Formats: sequence, C-alpha cells, structure tokens
Amino acid sequence: MPDLIQLLKQRFRSLTISLLLGWVLTALLLWFLPKQYKGETTSVPSSAYASDPNRLFSKQIQQLYSPLGSPDELDLLVGSGRLDTVYRPLVRQFGLVKHYSLSDTGEKGIWKAVRHLKKNAKVFKSDYGELKVQVWDTNPGLAAGLANALTARLDSLHRDLMGRQNQQTREALQKGLSRLRATDSLPSGEKLQQENVYRDLIDQYTLLLEQRPSSIQVLDPAVPPVFSDKPKWLLSLAAVTLLTILLWLISSLWSTRRTYYELASDK
Repeated sequence: MPDLIQLLKQRFRSLTISLLLGWVLTALLLWFLPKQYKGETTSVPSSAYASDPNRLFSKQIQQLYSPLGSPDELDLLVGSGRLDTVYRPLVRQFGLVKHYSLSDTGEKGIWKAVRHLKKNAKVFKSDYGELKVQVWDTNPGLAAGLANALTARLDSLHRDLMGRQNQQTREALQKGLSRLRATDSLPSGEKLQQENVYRDLIDQYTLLLEQRPSSIQVLDPAVPPVFSDKPKWLLSLAAVTLLTILLWLISSLWSTRRTYYELASDK
C-alpha cells in the first residue's frame, strides 16, 4: 500500500488539473442551466372543531378545543398534496401547458403539465409541525403565485369536504323535521318542543355553511423570491470536488500498483 502523502506529492499536478477541469465543466453546466426560483408558503391546519356547529353556541365547547388542527389533520393535508385533483385547476388557471412549452394540447397536454408541476412542487410537514408548500419555476412571480394557489386549492378541497358533510346533515335534519310535522302520534307540546330542537340545529348548520370555515391558516404566504434557489452552486461544486478526489485516488492507487507489479515482474 503506497504512502498517501508520498502519492500526493508525486501526483499533485494531476490532482490539481483534475479539480480545475471538474470545476470548469461544472461551472459551465450550471451556468447554462435555467435558474429555478422557489415560492414557499407556511401554514397550519385548522381544527376539525371549526366545522362543529356547537362551537358557535357553546362557550364550554370553545374552551375545550384548540383552534389548531391535530397531526392527523396535517398528514391528511400532506396526503392531499399528491392528488392530481389539486393540480389540474392550476394548469388551466396559469396556462402551464403554454408556459412549459408542451407540444400536446387537450387532455394529454394538461396531463403532462400536471406531471411537470408535481415534479416541481413539494407539500410536506416541517419539523415544527407546519404545512410547507414549495413550488419551483423559472419565473419568480409564477413560483410564488403557484405556491399560494396550491395552498388555496388544498384549503378549498378540505373546506368543500366538510361543507358537503354539513350539507348532508342539514338535509337529513330538514327531512326529519318534515316527518315530525306530518305525524300526529305526539302530544302537541312535545311535538312543538322537538320541532324547536330541529329548527335550532338546522339554523346552526345553515350558519356554518354560510361561514365556510377554512381548513388551513396561512402564516406566511409566498412572495416572489429575489434570488434563485436552483442550481445550488456551492453544493454542486463541493460534490464534484469530493467525487474528483475519490476518482483521482482510485486511479492513482491502481496506476501505482500496476507500475509496482510491472517492475517486480521485470526483476
């Protein structure tokens, strides 16, 4: 096994040339790559309790629950960030088929634009329990707009889901009230009391549907970034440096050992 210090002294020039060549080629490649800007939003999920009609009329209920959502609700939002349903409206809204210079039109073009957008977007849970939405694009304004719009789409998706559940509950209560009014088997006083209960519940769900509480609370909306996020010059150059040194070391050791065996065979 040759001495590494001695090997470095003998082949320092080749190492220097290899590093310079690697840096120059990497710099040229990174220079011609399009700059990618990152739009990012930071949010927290709202509690499912926000869709509970009791919170509007009961102070005791209000004191029991936090306005912030649970980790399970955050995981549900992160999972929804993988659905094509969230991305398809953004493709139409921002004209991404044209922006991505796709030759296909119609549904095929939209499908390709969705794939491209999902590749350049990331929805995840941060170490602090926040919902992070990140979108990269060559246009800084578009990157921020897409990040904000994607966050809004996630909010709208879950808000509509809770709204449908409340709508179904209100319709069931209205049907129950109609059946109650049609029956004659109850005393008038008890019947009136149950009708009042039904009407109160219907009013609560009606108010909740009109309010449409959000499922996401945005803490930090995306703004157009000033500096590009990709390509990462320092990280790329550091990786090329380590790879060049490793390849140079393997090549030098192999060359030294080959020379050693050739000399030994000549003797």
